[in-house]
Amino acid sequence: MGRWRWLSISLIACILITLLWLVVRSVFGFNTPDYRTALIEEGPLVASINASGILNPVKQVTVGSQVTGMVKELLVDFNSPVKQGQVIALIDPRDFQAKYDQALANYTLAQKNHQFNLKLIDKGFISPQALVQTDAAYKTAEAALRSAKKSLDDTVIRAPVDGVVVKRSVEVGQTVAASLQTPEIFIIAKNLAEMQVDTAIDEADVGRLSEGLNASFTVDAFPGRIFKSNITQIRKAPTTIQNVVTYTVILSADNPDLKLLPGMTANVKIVIDKREKVLKVPNAALRFRMPAAGDVPSSVAPSSAAPAAGAARKGAGGAGNRGGMPTIRRIWMLEEEGLRSKAVQRMIKTGLTDGNFTEILPDDESKLPPLKVGEEVIIGIQSPDSKSSGAGSSSPSRPAGPRMF
Repeated sequence: MGRWRWLSISLIACILITLLWLVVRSVFGFNTPDYRTALIEEGPLVASINASGILNPVKQVTVGSQVTGMVKELLVDFNSPVKQGQVIALIDPRDFQAKYDQALANYTLAQKNHQFNLKLIDKGFISPQALVQTDAAYKTAEAALRSAKKSLDDTVIRAPVDGVVVKRSVEVGQTVAASLQTPEIFIIAKNLAEMQVDTAIDEADVGRLSEGLNASFTVDAFPGRIFKSNITQIRKAPTTIQNVVTYTVILSADNPDLKLLPGMTANVKIVIDKREKVLKVPNAALRFRMPAAGDVPSSVAPSSAAPAAGAARKGAGGAGNRGGMPTIRRIWMLEEEGLRSKAVQRMIKTGLTDGNFTEILPDDESKLPPLKVGEEVIIGIQSPDSKSSGAGSSSPSRPAGPRMF
């Protein structure tokens, strides 16, 4: 009997100790997960679109040849400054000179025959029909002479504008053929002090752009240097590559010191909106998702003023609101409750975002007190027991959901 009594006492003691431990752990928060938090801040917010583009001269001219022949001489090279009308290349003129001499001889003969017939018609020695024939031959020879003269002149290639040679496509001795299209010999940039950035903007972002918006860009050749710019043109012709539709947006690029070169890759930042002083929350707090109900610790409790789950899911989804339209989003905050902290769900109205922070707008319909600078919001959770986490947590046991904001 004594042994059974001690076993009963031991069993009761174990049960009491277990119950006492559960009560103490619940009251003092021993099972509280390790929250990672950030602070609500106040400051400026700038929403922008980032893209890449190529630097090109504002005006450049492709110089070619209208005749087929061998390149006899190149009088300019890369980076050579040229003036309008300056001779920059020569095509071998021998064939064209021979054709011109032949056309000139035919023209001279036709002219003399026509003049001779004019004298004979006055004396009545020839019929008017003979005069018409010599007149037609004379005019035909004159047109052939002009054509041969033009072809001969085209063997001398001149610069059409003032500028700098940025590309040379042929070598001396190379034959250029002008049968189907004009062959390219040089590309002349009219003014390298005025450049432009040709930028490809996604169709989802082009609707928020307009001419005159401020922008800036950097190039890898000059790290740390920011070049000011603005949008000068939004071209309406779409470009589709692998089912991705983009539109070309032209940005100005002043180049007074001629440091920027054609073909450089520009990393563009276009400012679409900005706020000087707003209350803002880290986007990581908007991406945070609390674990499923079975994994939620006892210290996590939904707010009594939170809307239904369906409304919460509706407000929490969607892409980044760079346009600044009000959206209802969900965050989790830490509130002190006795000796422990409790995670409380809170619905907020958001506005502009820059990709890292999102503007918190005043919500007149909410019965909760407004958020303040310095309040903590949860951006991650690491429970020592379940190792569960929301988006942004460092736990490897559960992969984070797709980034939607």
